[in-house]
Amino acid sequence: MILSKRTVISILGAVFFIYITIMMLYTYLPQYLGYIGMNSPMITLSMTIAMSTFFIFPPLIGRYSDKIQNRIYFIIIGPIGMIITLVLLLYLQEVIILNILIFIFGFFTSFVTIYLTLFSELVQNDEKWISYYNAICSFGNFIGIIIGGFLIDIFRIENLFLFIFITFLLGIIFNVFIREDRKLILNSNQDSLEKISIEDNSINPVKDNINKSIYYSLFFRNFAIIPILNILVIIMEFYIPNNTEIGFLLSMNPLLQFFAMPLLGKKLNQRNIKGLMILGYFLSVLVIIGYILSFGFWSFLICQILVSLSYSLFWMATTVYIAQNSTPINKGRFMGYATSSIFAGTTLGGIFFSLMLTVFDSNYYISMSFMIIFPIFSSLIIILLFKNS
Repeated sequence: MILSKRTVISILGAVFFIYITIMMLYTYLPQYLGYIGMNSPMITLSMTIAMSTFFIFPPLIGRYSDKIQNRIYFIIIGPIGMIITLVLLLYLQEVIILNILIFIFGFFTSFVTIYLTLFSELVQNDEKWISYYNAICSFGNFIGIIIGGFLIDIFRIENLFLFIFITFLLGIIFNVFIREDRKLILNSNQDSLEKISIEDNSINPVKDNINKSIYYSLFFRNFAIIPILNILVIIMEFYIPNNTEIGFLLSMNPLLQFFAMPLLGKKLNQRNIKGLMILGYFLSVLVIIGYILSFGFWSFLICQILVSLSYSLFWMATTVYIAQNSTPINKGRFMGYATSSIFAGTTLGGIFFSLMLTVFDSNYYISMSFMIIFPIFSSLIIILLFKNS
């Protein structure tokens, strides 16, 4: 049973536009940084700094939202902060200031974790509806890449932040209609809580049922993959001169996720979660090898299909596992840990990848070959340590 259909629909609409904004920024920011004169190692380092906010802040935000038992504050503060930062980015684009503002934007963007936390509570951890949420986020990513490539081809890369600002304003319309009935949510989860006193808001802690191996696996997979995805637009430019074609290839990843995740939501169960995680991480190994060997449109397309399936498998399995093994008094914290694990890997992997580019004189292909081992670690960790109790 859905506790509030209006809020569920509003959350889906809001995250759709938020993810358009996020993907448009982080996909084409490397190209913009190249336009203003940054070299390849510095572009990778700037992207790493920009995305480090998702490593630092989601667990803190999730833990605090659990403590005060109120998600709506964060759903209001995050978009307001993003709007203010985007306005500043329209006018302040000197390199150092730009990096500071992108970091601040990332801080407010990290509040998006709370949308999934509240959404999973409202749909009572139903894997089908969680798959719809992930699919909408992926579709937003797809639209962001397509629109970004199209607008850049017509109006040029220097207008990137104006495109992002206009798009994000549309998401505010949906954000206005999001509501949170905390008592209803807590009452609907009585069976999974040991003791709740709604009147005085005193909630006793519950047992931590989350297997920690999922966090290590997320870390190593994204340590390897995300730094490569961050500069994928640059690699594609070696072989494909047209931004619209590059945008199409980049968009295939989230577009296929949009179709794959609802299908996985229907197939997921307690028996196959571990197997789907392992398969997702193993496919990440093939993705890196594929990017190294790719030399044209069709080979990059195959890699995009593989990376889409890889992400859909392990992320759907992970979010459903966390949702079904947590309660309203710790769900925000565990979702925050998952996001933090992803971006801890992204941050440290980006630094490592930048060092590799420096050592090998910006040779992307030699540097990428060092990253293959890390998703292998992810697969082995799940095989050896994960138990779905």
